Amino acid sequence: MKQPTAAAFLRWLPAVLAIMSWFIGWGLVGVLLDRTTVLWALPPTLAVAALRIAIERNAARIVPGSRAAVVGYAVHLALTLTMVALNPFGCIYAFIGYQDADRFFVGRQVPVVIVLTAVTCAFGQAGSFRGLQGAPLLFIALLAVNLLIALSFMRAALAQERHVAERERAADELARISRQNAVLHQQLLDQARTRGIAEERARLSREIHDTVAQGLVGVISQLEALPADLDPGIRERVARAEETARGCLTDARRAVAALAPQQLDDDDLADAVGAVAAAWARNHRVVIEFDADAAPDRFQHGPELLRVVQEGLSNVARHAQASGVRVTLGATAAAETVTVADDGRGFHPDAHAAGHGLPGMRERLAAAGGWLDIRSAPGHGTTLTATIPVTAEASR
Repeated sequence: MKQPTAAAFLRWLPAVLAIMSWFIGWGLVGVLLDRTTVLWALPPTLAVAALRIAIERNAARIVPGSRAAVVGYAVHLALTLTMVALNPFGCIYAFIGYQDADRFFVGRQVPVVIVLTAVTCAFGQAGSFRGLQGAPLLFIALLAVNLLIALSFMRAALAQERHVAERERAADELARISRQNAVLHQQLLDQARTRGIAEERARLSREIHDTVAQGLVGVISQLEALPADLDPGIRERVARAEETARGCLTDARRAVAALAPQQLDDDDLADAVGAVAAAWARNHRVVIEFDADAAPDRFQHGPELLRVVQEGLSNVARHAQASGVRVTLGATAAAETVTVADDGRGFHPDAHAAGHGLPGMRERLAAAGGWLDIRSAPGHGTTLTATIPVTAEASR
C-alpha cells in the first residue's frame, strides 16, 4: 500500500468504524439488541460519522488544547455516549478517543480525555444501561481494564515524549559542540597563521641582520680603512660609495626593526604601540604624538594593528621627510582602528604603485577582514587609517 493511500485509510477509518458499529448492532437485532433501539441509534451514529469527517478535514486548523477543541470534544463525547447507550457496539468507535487525546489536547486535558474514553468504552462493553444494571461488577472490571489500557497509552506517550525531548536536547548539544569546534578550529587556524607569519618575519629579520646589515657594516669598515691620501676623484667616489652603503645600512636596520617580533603583553596594544612610537622617534629624531584615549583595554586584532603602525612609521621615515607624526589608536563597538598621520611631502595615492609597504598593509588587513584608507596629496602630508571589524563572538 502506498503511503498516501495508507494515510487516507487511517484518516477516514474512524468514520468507517462508527458506521460499521451500527451495522454490527443491526445484524444482532433479535439476538442481543431490539430493532427499535438500534434504529434510534442510527441518527447519533450518522452524526458522529459526519462530525468525525469534519474533524479530519479540519484537523490541521485545530489548535491543541484550544477552546474550540474542548467544545468540539464535548459535543463529540455527548453524541458518542448517546450512540453507545443505544448500540453498545458503538464502543468499537469510542477507542478513537485515545488517539484524539494525544492529537487535540495538551497538559492536564490529556488524562481527562483518556479517562472519559475508558469510561465510554467500558460502558459499551458492559452492554450500556442494561449491562450496567444487570452486572455492575462487570462494568467495574471492564472499566479497570480500560483504565489500565489508558494508563499504558499515557505511559507510552510520556516515554515517547521524553525520548523525543532527549533526542532534541542531544541534537542541540551536538550542534552547540559543533559550533564551538568550528570556532576553536578557526581560532587554531588563525593562531597558526599568525604564528607562522611572526616566525617568518623573525626569520627574515635575522637574515637581513646577519647578512645584508652585517655585510654593509663590513663594506663601510673597509671603505673607512682606505688611506686618506687617495686621488681626489677616487676619494669622492669612495665617499659616495660610503654614503650609499650607510643609507642601505639604515634601510636594512629599519627593515629589521619593522620585521622583528613585537610582543603584546596581555593584549596591551596601547603600550606596545607607544613603545614602538617612542623608539621610532628617538631613532629618527622626529616629533611623534601618540593618542590612545579612545583605546579599550583589550583589542581583538592587536598584532595586525601593531604591524600597520610599524609599516606606517617605516614609510614615513623612508619617504615623507616629515617633521611631525601623530599615531591614534581607538575602537568602537563595531571596529578597531589605528591612524598614522604625518606632515610630510605627501603623494598621489592613485598614482603610487612602487614598493611593498602599502600593498603589504592592505593584504594583512584584508586577511583579518579589514581595509586601509589613504588620504594624501603632494605637499599636504599623508594619513593612513586601518580599520578592522570586531566579530560578534569576540565582542561578548
